[in-house]
Amino acid sequence: MRYIERICIRNFTVFEHTDIAASAGVNIVIGKNGTGKTQLLKLLYVGSLMPSKGRESFYSCFGVRGHDPRLLRDEAKQESEIQLDTGNENYAVTVVPHNFRSNDCYRFIYSPDVPSMVYIPVKDMLTHAKGLLAMADKYQDFPFDQTLLDIITKANQWKLRDVPDIAAKIMPHLEQVMDGQVVIENEEFYIRKNDGRMVKFSVEAEGIKKIGLLWQLLMNESITTDSILLWDEPEANLNPDFLPILVECLLELSRHGVQIFLSTHNYIFAKYFEVRRKQGDQLAYHSLYANEAGAVSCETKPHFADLEHNAIMQTFDRLLDEVYHLQVGE
Repeated sequence: MRYIERICIRNFTVFEHTDIAASAGVNIVIGKNGTGKTQLLKLLYVGSLMPSKGRESFYSCFGVRGHDPRLLRDEAKQESEIQLDTGNENYAVTVVPHNFRSNDCYRFIYSPDVPSMVYIPVKDMLTHAKGLLAMADKYQDFPFDQTLLDIITKANQWKLRDVPDIAAKIMPHLEQVMDGQVVIENEEFYIRKNDGRMVKFSVEAEGIKKIGLLWQLLMNESITTDSILLWDEPEANLNPDFLPILVECLLELSRHGVQIFLSTHNYIFAKYFEVRRKQGDQLAYHSLYANEAGAVSCETKPHFADLEHNAIMQTFDRLLDEVYHLQVGE
């Protein structure tokens, strides 16, 4: 199994000198807003874009135009480096602007053997799938970054007739939550309920759409053994009752060789991974935190409570303190 073992980021957006040791299983990224959780997931994803979609797709992922100095944390250094290490080789190294006056101011070095990756953004895109890709091709300044368009492309692929082995234990849980299965008709996504009703994604609950998207990506083999799943806040808008179900599904995928990186602000979701993990499950918590100058570092621990920089726990503890003082009448 090939997976990302180490992430090394130099002088890129909020990251000044950040090294992250990744788990082969599930990696849970936490941190306050502005500490680069989404940026980190996108950095991992852009390795899969090169060289097929080129440098403009790289910049699109970060919402900037080419030659934009906002990608640099320190312009005086004039370069950034992102290195993703799979053990025996670096599968992607990207160096971005080192000379803003030059027309050839970007260098991309990559390995052709890039792991298959799926990036699931926070924003639901399947509701808007019909015609969106055609519009993106037509208009150069289309206001959606590459990750949002790519997830539509992946979800639109033909699905298998039979459930793949990797998803055999997962599908019944997802279908129970959805009360049905995902269907695509005329470029629009529906959930065919168990009673026969066809419910458009546009009127379905946001959390249910997340479950439906995961179902679809498994059924069309966008997510397979030896692939990497990057998911930005999977718990957002999800009914709390479904959090342990989603955690079980993600842990099961990791047991079948899917490396997972996800970001979260949710204590219950983050903690459920420890509660539901089995012997042999590989799990790491990564806390991104900024120093006084705004440069972000990463603390990695195998257990949630071991993190010294834990924004989620700090908020949770403050809540408990307020509840206590309210009860004692202070």
